[in-house]
Parts: sequence; structure tokens; C-alpha cells
Amino acid sequence: MDLAPYHSLIVFTHVIGVFIFLLGHGISAGVMWRLRTERDPAAVRTLLDFSRWSLSIALIGFLIWFLVGILAGFSGNYWTTGKYWIWVSLVVAIVVMGLMTPWGRIYLNRVREAVGVDPKTGSVDAAATLDPAALDAAIMSGRPVLMALLGLGTVLVLSWLMWFKPF
Repeated sequence: MDLAPYHSLIVFTHVIGVFIFLLGHGISAGVMWRLRTERDPAAVRTLLDFSRWSLSIALIGFLIWFLVGILAGFSGNYWTTGKYWIWVSLVVAIVVMGLMTPWGRIYLNRVREAVGVDPKTGSVDAAATLDPAALDAAIMSGRPVLMALLGLGTVLVLSWLMWFKPF
């Protein structure tokens, strides 16, 4: 099946997927920044719940972005033309997601445990003892600046690769 006539629509859908991913992911990133100044356990739980919810949006955006991006590679005949920008884009996206996902999850799960939230289910353990020092240590263990720089740098690199198709 020749997808070339649909290439513009496929790329448009791919970009919409990126926007949805960035919206959901950006909310979670904002939560990481906000946690740095929050110590009230109820407020921390609310922020963590907001982050968990927003990552559902990010997952939907990722699936659209990733799958339709692969389809765009076929509709634009990029996989076999001897140009390597699309392969580099795919590798960069996979490597960065492979780094950022566990970094973010480990950090947020550490904070969840400190406020008595089960990392797997999101349920609150009402009997959990809250230790303010443990909560502070968990919150301060994150690296939001590193995560933000890596995320922003990745968006810039991927945008450059897709826009200019340099190699």
C-alpha cells in the first residue's frame, strides 16, 4: 500500500502525538519541581496523584507519537533511502526514555513511600507513620534540573533531526 499521498496527514498526527506526550509529561515534570518546596503530606499526595494521572496522558501521546512516527518513516520512504537521521532519532528517543523513565519513577516512588502511598496501586496506607526527615530526604533526592535539561535537550535534538534531516 502506497502511503505517500497520506504523508502530510501522518506527520501531522505524529506531531500531535508529540504535543500530547509533552503535555502529559510536562505536568509530571512540573510536579517534580513543585515537590521541592512542599512538605505537607496531604499536598504531596495530591501532587503525586496528579503526576500519576498526567502520565496516562503522556502514555497516550507516546503511543501516537512513536507508532505514527514509524508509519511516517514508511510514508516518507525514510527507512531505506540511505539517510540516517530517522534511525538516529529513534535511537535517541529510546535511549533517553530508557534513562528518564526509571529516574523519574524511582524518585517519585521514593516520595510516595515517604508519605504512605503504595507506588504500584496509589492507595494510601492510613496507618503509615510519617517521618518528616524521611519525607524531606526523599523529596531532596530528586534531580529535576538534570531531568529537565535532558528532556529539553532531547526535544531540541529530535526537532533538529526531523526538521533539517541532516544525514
